[in-house]
Amino acid sequence: MKNKSIAFQIWSVIAGVVIIVFISLGILVTVFINSFFTEEVYETIEYSQENILSNNMMSGLRKNNYDYDEKFILKQDIRSVNNIIYPYKGIGMLRKLNDLDSSGEFLINVESEMKNQKDISKRYEYKLSDSKLYYVIKKISYDGEEAYLISFMFDTYRNKLSQSLLNKLFIMAAIAVLISLIVSLWFSKYLTEPLKILEDRVGKIAKQDCYEPLNLDRQDEVGSLAKSIEDMRIQLVQRDKEQQNMLQQVSHELKTPIMVIRSYAQAVYDGIYPKGNLKGSIQVIDEEAERLENKVKDLLYLSKLQYIRKKKITVEKFNIYKLILEIVDKFKVNNSHIQWEIKGEDIFIKGDREQWRVVFENILDNATRYAKSTIKLEMEIEENLKLKIYNDGEKINKEEMNNLFKPFNKGNNGKYGLGLSIVKEIVELHKGEIFVNNKEEGVEFCINISN
Repeated sequence: MKNKSIAFQIWSVIAGVVIIVFISLGILVTVFINSFFTEEVYETIEYSQENILSNNMMSGLRKNNYDYDEKFILKQDIRSVNNIIYPYKGIGMLRKLNDLDSSGEFLINVESEMKNQKDISKRYEYKLSDSKLYYVIKKISYDGEEAYLISFMFDTYRNKLSQSLLNKLFIMAAIAVLISLIVSLWFSKYLTEPLKILEDRVGKIAKQDCYEPLNLDRQDEVGSLAKSIEDMRIQLVQRDKEQQNMLQQVSHELKTPIMVIRSYAQAVYDGIYPKGNLKGSIQVIDEEAERLENKVKDLLYLSKLQYIRKKKITVEKFNIYKLILEIVDKFKVNNSHIQWEIKGEDIFIKGDREQWRVVFENILDNATRYAKSTIKLEMEIEENLKLKIYNDGEKINKEEMNNLFKPFNKGNNGKYGLGLSIVKEIVELHKGEIFVNNKEEGVEFCINISN
């Protein structure tokens, strides 16, 4: 089924439901409607008897003779009720009915039923060759004598009604299946047209053709799927632009130290010393090589973080306050002009301790470059753990703040701008968030940690 077209699948389901419904109705007709019509036949017979008795119509019945033939009986209206007053009128009809019985025991059976009947009126049925006879025997008084009013109908009327209803149900089922086919074709077209559009657009995205927007005006599940694909397309376009921009920035950042190294190396090779002597010139080459090495390491680390984002990080429980104190002690050595204010307590979190070390090292490295005289670190516990790192340096303008955590963003005194993008990757990897605010006299970085 799943390998068939949607139109065929929809039609199969609808047609199957229709067929099951009509088969069920057919069974109901066979089982229940027949009994209903049988009851109707008996009520018709009993109504006929009441009509005869209440209107003194017994004199109109045929006399006790034998002029009934088989054709007369069989040609009776299928809805007519035949009446016999036993043993005075209509005995000939009773005998002809007995002749229709292959066993010839109908008359004996009726006489036995009359003899044993204790109720005033009672219903009976009897199988006559190819048909069934329904009759009611009612005790009456005829000319002051005890008699029996026997009224009967064949099952022809009941069978004809049942067959007619079954035929109509069959015709209705055929029409319903045909209609379901038309509805299925229309409905499948309604469903598949947007799916074909989605298929075409996803195929283009797979071929990296992501710049054509997808606009599908639907509010159902297909519309939700289209919206998800459009969101994916936008993200892919954004990521592609970021990658292109990053490649340009990487090439620019790596080009400068490489050019310096090559030019100095060529000069030394030619016996020229740009710094006046061999040692000074080699030192410049070494410094640029170290600078280049640090850039490559940061690039590899950022790439590693983006890969780890798809995996599970190494989780351990550690004291984040103690980690901050360790890092601050290292920065105090080379930044003696800065006043450090630390407010916190022993707090344990779960995460990768070394990655958090990188976070605080990068933020504090950034803070020491901009701070005039003061750096403050504060820890608060509300619903989450909040870390605030403040420095009294210059405020960050709006444009720079929007790009602060992007790779290769540079401030006025910045280096090559990978530190804060690495910070953001690590914080988000630990299900946290980081943002920056300008204060009255400085800048504050805030980190929220959910655990």
